[in-house]
Amino acid sequence: MKSNRVLIILLFVFLFMTALMYKLFTIQISSYNKYSSMAERQQNKTRFIKAERGSIKDVNGEVLSYTRNDWSLFIDVNMVDDSKKRIIAEKFASVFGKNTEYYLQIMNSAKARNVCLEKKISKEQVMQFNNFTMDALRREEDFSRIYPYGSMGSHVIGYVDIMGSGVSGIEKVYNEYLTGSDGIKFIENDAIGRTVSVKEDNSRQAVPGNEIILTIDKNYQKILEEEIKTGITKYEGKSGVGIIMNPNSGEIIAMANIPDYDPANYNLFGEFERKNRIVTDTYEPGSTIKPIIMSILLEEELANPEESIDTENGVYLIKRTQIKDTHPFEKLTVRQIIEQSSNIGMAKLSARVKPETFYKYLRDFGFGNKTSIDLIGETEGNLKKPKTYSKISKTFMSFGYEISVTPLQLITAFSSVINGGILYKPYVVKRILDQNKNIVKKLEPMKIRRVISERTSDKIKDFMIGVVEEGTARNARLNNVLIGGKTGTSQKLIEGKYSKNEYNSSFVGFLPADNPQLICLIVINSPKVGRYGGQVAAPIFREIASRIIEADPSLIRDESRITRNKKTLDEIFARVEFESESNAQVFLTSNLPEVTKNIKATPNEFKDLELMPDLINLSVREAVTLLNEMNINYKISGSGKVIEQSIEPGTEVQPGLICLIKCATIKNLEGLRIN
Repeated sequence: MKSNRVLIILLFVFLFMTALMYKLFTIQISSYNKYSSMAERQQNKTRFIKAERGSIKDVNGEVLSYTRNDWSLFIDVNMVDDSKKRIIAEKFASVFGKNTEYYLQIMNSAKARNVCLEKKISKEQVMQFNNFTMDALRREEDFSRIYPYGSMGSHVIGYVDIMGSGVSGIEKVYNEYLTGSDGIKFIENDAIGRTVSVKEDNSRQAVPGNEIILTIDKNYQKILEEEIKTGITKYEGKSGVGIIMNPNSGEIIAMANIPDYDPANYNLFGEFERKNRIVTDTYEPGSTIKPIIMSILLEEELANPEESIDTENGVYLIKRTQIKDTHPFEKLTVRQIIEQSSNIGMAKLSARVKPETFYKYLRDFGFGNKTSIDLIGETEGNLKKPKTYSKISKTFMSFGYEISVTPLQLITAFSSVINGGILYKPYVVKRILDQNKNIVKKLEPMKIRRVISERTSDKIKDFMIGVVEEGTARNARLNNVLIGGKTGTSQKLIEGKYSKNEYNSSFVGFLPADNPQLICLIVINSPKVGRYGGQVAAPIFREIASRIIEADPSLIRDESRITRNKKTLDEIFARVEFESESNAQVFLTSNLPEVTKNIKATPNEFKDLELMPDLINLSVREAVTLLNEMNINYKISGSGKVIEQSIEPGTEVQPGLICLIKCATIKNLEGLRIN
């Protein structure tokens, strides 16, 4: 009996040993690769180290966008019991000022092994855990993209998504340069997951992204944005855009779309605010295109600056279409056509240019083509081909209709008109540097083509000085530097019809006029106050130019005040100067006043008066004298004596108001009661 028991026990021992040996054979021999890999994965962990994204700086090295080295803290809940969880929760609560139960709930409800207790915290906060020894605690770098100046320059800089990849602006266009190269770290853990060592030989450090230096000047950008915002508020516009450019290189010094957005919180803004409308949206430029058209005429020797053109007393019928100027001039010289912004003069002169030549020059100026600026979303605009011209297409294009352009295209073309005739490619990135400040890429001014001669360019510059000094852009004048430029007012095309109330008011100006170093374009969308380019965009330009010169006096060589001879009243009446834009009346038959005047008179004994005087029964000469001396803007229709004024006598005069004055001769006054 005992021997049977022994045999049974031995049999079981034998079977157990056989099973054990089979299992050992399976683990160590037949399934060696499988279990070896499992052990390898358990002991050796691979951790990727995200590279720090490169910074974006302005031309002077001011940081506009950078990556902050934040951290996120994780807990391995499998490595802690309830007592340790409470210790961890109490520590986090003391550092971050939250309730202990908040962290306990996160850990107890965790579905994954590793749970994040705090995300994107500062380096200073992380350092408070240096003496907190807990194997389950893990810290990881979690970079944040920072835009220190908020919305400033947002449409140029762009923004990144939650993964840190560029979505718009420079962040997207140069994403490959900014991203850098991620690193990798090989870590050896023990059986319970604690780090034993780091295999330095197999690890690779992360390489930060490159640094991008823009052509943008932060100070100019700030001035541009602030003045456009102020202008939109003052003139009750819907929106506005502005560009400051170096006309001699194509460098964009400032670029602003108002309203704008905060790239750090881009999701809180709509598509309109995030869109860089300077490169994506087109509009009909109105009178700002006239100097460009005039340069074609001068280049082709189809017009002489002193040639006199019959401007039909303000109304001209061509192909059954009526073209009007704001004020009826009988004749104007070619130069005066630009100064007084005569549509009729431009219409007659443009008829001298063959359609093919007309199209070729406009194409050479860059219209109908992308400028290829290093920003996304650029559109081509619309430039008609000669075969699609109607009988009046060329006429209307000569004063800025039937052609659509982006603000960027217009300022680029305008730059070629004033820089000696060279079209440059616009750009916003100056150079790219690696982490050791070595140049990775350097961008230089790129000449596209010569469009006009230096001689023609000099003539057009002279014309545009006259626009500011004697014509429609007197509101852009400065005392210490000569300005050149051109105003523009164009009706907006809404649902296939030109609106009677919606306008784009614009001004493009350059300084110093004799040797242009800066050119600036301002476009205000649908201003309710002022409306015209000379009354809205030109004053905004003046404020921008004034602040820029104050910030950077080196722009002008001679700081002495410009001497201007004050015109006598006889000279004023001999040659009336207008603030309103003639091309605003192309499509509409409106009874606007015939004379518009806005003279910055030298203060005299009337300077302390702030109330509107009674002008009734005064002669035109007497009324103009009084209003000039009081620095009140006005518009006059008719001649003789004043019979009506739009601002009641005794009313407090506000800056920017325009008094409409109606006059009549003795003959016309018969039957009227004169007070």
